Amino acid sequence: PTPLDEKGPTEVAHAAAAFNEMQKRIAEYLKERMQILAAISHDLQTPITRMKLRAEFMEDSVDRDKLWSDLGEMEHLVREGVAYARSVHGATEASHRINLDAFLDSLVFDYQDMNKQVSLTGKSAVVLDTRPHALRRVLVNLVDNALKFAGSAQLEVGSTASGELSIKVLDNGPGIAEDELQQVMQPFYRVESSRNRGTGGTGLGLAIAQQLAVAIGGSLTLSNRPSGGLCAQIKINL
Repeated sequence: PTPLDEKGPTEVAHAAAAFNEMQKRIAEYLKERMQILAAISHDLQTPITRMKLRAEFMEDSVDRDKLWSDLGEMEHLVREGVAYARSVHGATEASHRINLDAFLDSLVFDYQDMNKQVSLTGKSAVVLDTRPHALRRVLVNLVDNALKFAGSAQLEVGSTASGELSIKVLDNGPGIAEDELQQVMQPFYRVESSRNRGTGGTGLGLAIAQQLAVAIGGSLTLSNRPSGGLCAQIKINL
């Protein structure tokens, strides 16, 4: 956040300075917390790798398969923990100008090459100054979420009434309870219906998408579609 101007009458200047100092302390606290999360997640990778190597030498059995599956889930959680810690500060990727329509076409073609039901409608005719890897991660997380719960995803690009760039990821899945639309973007939060091995995840995918959307100067909102399913909308000022 931008610091307050500390000019003006003495009382106002003192209040602004105190607010800026509090804001700085909060930012440092959050940064330290994310560094701890990243360090723990990173350090867990080594023992998980050792356990996977040992599991390879076990005789084939149901227990071995279960252990291998559990280790895979742990490894995924660790990777997502590191990704979330990095996303909080939007990190260091340099901005580049990209042809947004070509960028989205490429993303959709990658999914279609894997026989995934992902489509794109609309054209933006926009050359966007952004962090392409961060934007791609946002979209991939949203598309993967749609594929997980609905089996298909539709990207829709356009603009809002106020002139912002709009990229929507739409699905025809079960949607999310209205009172959980904000909560699902908090780290490690999962809706009750997703807490199974078939559809469950780490609870970090949407949190990472939300953090990175902010980092590239945009916003992410979720809403239920009148026809059923979820709409995840990214808005970016042009």
